[in-house]
Amino acid sequence: MRSRYKLLSFDGDMTLWDFEAGMRAALHNTRTLLIERRPHMATSLADIEPMIAVRDRILAEPSAADLSFAEIRRRAFHTLLAEHDQPDDALANELYAAYLQHRFNATALYADAAPLFASLDPTLRLALLSNGNTHPEHLGIADRFDVIAFAGDDYRAKPAPDLFAQALGHTDCRAADMIHVGDALETDVAGANAIGATSVWLNRDHRPNETAIVPDYTISTLTELDTLL
Repeated sequence: MRSRYKLLSFDGDMTLWDFEAGMRAALHNTRTLLIERRPHMATSLADIEPMIAVRDRILAEPSAADLSFAEIRRRAFHTLLAEHDQPDDALANELYAAYLQHRFNATALYADAAPLFASLDPTLRLALLSNGNTHPEHLGIADRFDVIAFAGDDYRAKPAPDLFAQALGHTDCRAADMIHVGDALETDVAGANAIGATSVWLNRDHRPNETAIVPDYTISTLTELDTLL
């Protein structure tokens, strides 16, 4: 059935693919590499939680608002070594490169993503608008999208309008013709609401909405999106 929208945009991490599982698997592999290089760190890094804590601390700093997630992760490895051993730029960069490779290999699409793509109206334009750095080519779905835009040097991160504007401009669509799906109220829903697009909160874990941000629709699986289109 023909969609009442012209443009369907998605967030990436935790919307189309399981970033959290891939991230944790990559950190476990990277920790193994670190212990091989620095065996004496096995005690202070008994698991990956200190690695996550360093990343989260950097992410919470006011200056992080101007940094990409990739840069935050890179800085986290440098900080980890400085705090748990000694500064070592070469090793930190090696860990970062290994982490990225492991994460791209370990990240997988959610089970409901492929069936959704197969069911979509073929005239519907598709966009991927991500604040992260996992390219859909690593998951074999890059050819599904008319527009792929990442926050970075050229675009501010959602909820800023930059990524949404890129999708609208590239497809020659109006905001009223656009429906955006994402797992984050503060970035995806707030960003879509601000430009006048239809917002869909993908709430897989049935979390309570403790914000003042109101999505137009809430779904718990991508399968439910069919009824909205």
